[in-house]
Amino acid sequence: MEFLQVYGFEIIQGKNVDFQTWIDENEEALKAAVPDGVAYVGTYAAIYSTEKHAGSIFTVYRLTSYADLDRLAEALDSGELGRLIGESMSLIDFDNTAGWSRFLLKSITDATVWD
Repeated sequence: MEFLQVYGFEIIQGKNVDFQTWIDENEEALKAAVPDGVAYVGTYAAIYSTEKHAGSIFTVYRLTSYADLDRLAEALDSGELGRLIGESMSLIDFDNTAGWSRFLLKSITDATVWD
């Protein structure tokens, strides 16, 4: 199985360059800090979207099972991944009006589909 866990969010106004720099300096550490079965794919800026409130920045993780969701949640709660994400959160906009989203996407070849 293959899943993509996607977190959408906004950066505090005036902090986009700081966030871009932080990702550039910490991307390898983020890749190394994820648990087995999980891959940090990267953090992306939306170039265009029809979604008005999904956020304009997206962090993507690749997972291979539903159990990886639990391992990812545990790693985000503690350990090096949690520390890194906590550090980056100083640049994320948590205002109630700021865009945010969360998606769990499953590979269509693994998904249960019906006609």
